[in-house]
Amino acid sequence: MEPVTTTPAEAPKPVRRRSSTRTALIAAAEAIFDETGSTSVSVEAITRRAGYTRGAFYSNFRSVDEVFFAVYEQQAELVFELLSDMLGDARSSEQPTLDDIVRGVVEGLPPEEKWYAIRSVLITRARHDEEVRMLLTAHTDHFHDTLQPLLVECLSRIGLHPVIDPALFTRAVVAAHVGAVSQSVLHADTQRVRVAAVEGCILGLTRGAASA
Repeated sequence: MEPVTTTPAEAPKPVRRRSSTRTALIAAAEAIFDETGSTSVSVEAITRRAGYTRGAFYSNFRSVDEVFFAVYEQQAELVFELLSDMLGDARSSEQPTLDDIVRGVVEGLPPEEKWYAIRSVLITRARHDEEVRMLLTAHTDHFHDTLQPLLVECLSRIGLHPVIDPALFTRAVVAAHVGAVSQSVLHADTQRVRVAAVEGCILGLTRGAASA
């Protein structure tokens, strides 16, 4: 009778530890950006801030660009969750109004310039780095593709329909908001500008009669 052989159980992978390390590195990179407004930092600066080694960094990220993309991606996920909630409220309302939808967009999209500043840095890098360009393009397309049906459905409930391709319409509305937020460096209160920009873009690129 042949002896029974057993295969040693595989050692458990340190998923939780790696996840917490990644989270700490992302938080450190975000804190450095908050202080300096720049992504031109060294791996050592991030690991020193997070309390980890270079080896820990490269176990989670291939480059500084990648960790800052993770910062942007993490913020973008939170933005979309909030935006979905805000537009969801307008969509579930018995009698939504244009004001409800505009408020949902304005309060759902972030007013903080930091989110857009990181994106601007990534766009600049994307001009010279094909990998960054592909990552940013895929992420942006996914964001707009997911937002589009929410926004278009909300507007259809008040009788407004885009006069251009819905995908282009959605990008235009987001761009109008981004442009308004960029003025926050020069003006303390951009809330009214944000509302006017989003509402003007919607009314200018739709047809139908909206409820007041």
